[in-house]
Amino acid sequence: MNNKKRRTRIIATVGPASEKFSILSQLIQAGVDIFRFNLKYSTIKKHGQIIDEIRKAASEQNKSVQILIDLPNPSFLEGINLAINKKAEYIALSYLEQVDEIINFKKVIDGMKLSASVIAKIETKGALNHFEEILDEADIIMVARGDLGESIPIEKVPFAQKEIILSCKKDDKMVIVATEMLLSMTSNKEPTRAEVSDVANAVLEGSNAVMLSEETSIGENPVQAVKIMSKIIYEAESWQKLGHLHISSDKNSKKFIFGA
Repeated sequence: MNNKKRRTRIIATVGPASEKFSILSQLIQAGVDIFRFNLKYSTIKKHGQIIDEIRKAASEQNKSVQILIDLPNPSFLEGINLAINKKAEYIALSYLEQVDEIINFKKVIDGMKLSASVIAKIETKGALNHFEEILDEADIIMVARGDLGESIPIEKVPFAQKEIILSCKKDDKMVIVATEMLLSMTSNKEPTRAEVSDVANAVLEGSNAVMLSEETSIGENPVQAVKIMSKIIYEAESWQKLGHLHISSDKNSKKFIFGA
């Protein structure tokens, strides 16, 4: 299964359920492309040790994986140093409200010689209101649906997701869909039908990556969650390749209309 090529990448959050070397190895084998470290939890030292284990496990399998450092705030210096020391490929900014936060952050990391791509997490009403400016400055956009669903009416989240993805496609920016994608697998061996549809639709909408959070960080079935997600992605992409879905967009229109 992992020998097949897929366009959509899988991001797995590391935590107590997945930090052992044997589990990390299995996650790589199951199809994880990027490992996310949420610096709100654990210690910088421990995160660094686990990153070393990931690099070792990937090397043993002759596979390439990448590291995403998720900062709780742009001034979390230690987090930036971790990204530099461990050569992280991505660094994410949480709870953005306006574009100046990205501009200032990029100045800081440029001065520190960090070449990681900057991910803007869209999870606040302010980020939605300033989305067009944020899109211009960010390297990658993440639709962080958990906190976003607390910032705007929850029934509006699916439509915000669709508009964000479409705007990213028009601007040739990578986009990640995150939060609660296979949440029931935190305790169950199989996802719900609704979760399967959610992952498939994110792929069909044009996401470049889909992310697992609790499912792999504290869940009982982290490896199985990745295997299931991989199967869903393959099926969605195969269906798309058969020509069942064609998405056209007006390249001349870039306006993000969801707003407040």
